[in-house]
Amino acid sequence: MGLSISLLLLCGMTILGSLLLNTQLTHMREQADSFGSAIAVQLANTAREPLLAEDTFLLKVQLNNLTRSDSVRGAALFDRNGNLVDKAGILPLAASPLGQPTKRWTLAGEPITTYFAPIEVGDMTAGFAAASLSERPIMAARREVRDTMITATLIMSLIAIIAAFLISRRLARPIHDLLAATSAMRKGDFNYRIEDRRNDEIGGLIEAYNSMAHGMLEKDQVERVLQRFVSPSVARNMMADLDQVQLGGRDVKATVVFADIVGFTRLSETMAPDAVAKMLNVYFDAITTATTFYRGTIDKYMGDCAMIVFGVPEKDDEHLFHGLCCAVMIQRLVTRLNECRHSRGQTTVEFRIGINSGDMLAGNLGSRDRMQYTVVGDAVNLASRLSNMASGGEIIAAAPLLSNPNIASRVRATEYGSMRIRGKSEPVSTFRVDGVHALSETLMEQRIAQFLVKLNGEQQRA
Repeated sequence: MGLSISLLLLCGMTILGSLLLNTQLTHMREQADSFGSAIAVQLANTAREPLLAEDTFLLKVQLNNLTRSDSVRGAALFDRNGNLVDKAGILPLAASPLGQPTKRWTLAGEPITTYFAPIEVGDMTAGFAAASLSERPIMAARREVRDTMITATLIMSLIAIIAAFLISRRLARPIHDLLAATSAMRKGDFNYRIEDRRNDEIGGLIEAYNSMAHGMLEKDQVERVLQRFVSPSVARNMMADLDQVQLGGRDVKATVVFADIVGFTRLSETMAPDAVAKMLNVYFDAITTATTFYRGTIDKYMGDCAMIVFGVPEKDDEHLFHGLCCAVMIQRLVTRLNECRHSRGQTTVEFRIGINSGDMLAGNLGSRDRMQYTVVGDAVNLASRLSNMASGGEIIAAAPLLSNPNIASRVRATEYGSMRIRGKSEPVSTFRVDGVHALSETLMEQRIAQFLVKLNGEQQRA
């Protein structure tokens, strides 16, 4: 910006200086011509009577007196036919007063101008007077004016360039600050603030940015807190359009997993409340890790039970397989956690898991003043019942889930038998899920190892 403004100012000052210089030189030329013509006219007036009287001595004296001036290099008189009568100093070759009032010529590199004026007697022309003036003083004055104008132009251009850079720097600094601020905002840093305070339009823009950043920081903080109570996708959807947060739901095909601690009531009677809370947090952290790894959503924690859904609110065509993998990973994580806790003399627990998939209603349920995003339906109820029927360390799934060849080929399961479920008129055929195919379990073990390393590091720091 400073360079562009400087170039514009430099071009403008150069053009202006050139115009002023040409105007001044033209004006000096006109003054010089006016002075030379005046001398020629004066010579013609003083030589009129001696010329008519043919007083050659007086004419010679007048011509010699005129050439004593430094600027007058020569003077001459001509008759009415243009023939030379007398001269003093220099005169251009083939000088003729007829037809040209001015003649410009050069002698040994010196520019000279000869001015002619008629000697008039009444209505008749008795002769002509000529005065040759050196242009060296004029050229010197022109050079001095030119040098002065060029120096003034350069000085003004330099001042203008410095001022342009200072002004452009003042203008560019807040723009750079705004670019840095928007870059920080793009990276998710809403704490960045522009400290510059101005009373112009840019100052208003800076104030608007700071206000926007403050609002986005508050929204981000609310969203982060909200994600601790609902799934991140639900929190993002709610914060994206608060006007759409209303009661209602939609029919979906999804998978639900219930993970429940065996004998939790009896166990909690023997432990202090803070110890129970601390223990639950460790195991629920493991459940959250498995859920996130397989694109699930923690619907809710109900005491010692976690309800997990797959396929909502974010669409997942592999929601059933991901739910099965998550259930297996939870049991593997619990087993590894129990080994670590047992080695430290800490209390261990076992989880029983039920899983089912099918049609259900997903949406905001509750009242206008208090609502929750969840899933309900017969498929959800069956998953909860299967969890209650399972033993510690088991994963029980309804038989229809494994009838799909695409699922059955990737899951290791054992027929568990038929169960009579409360609310069902017919027994429900079930399978016990023992694992998934080797590649999925390899990835699962890697994630479990990362979780245990992180957990051990946190416990050591604590």
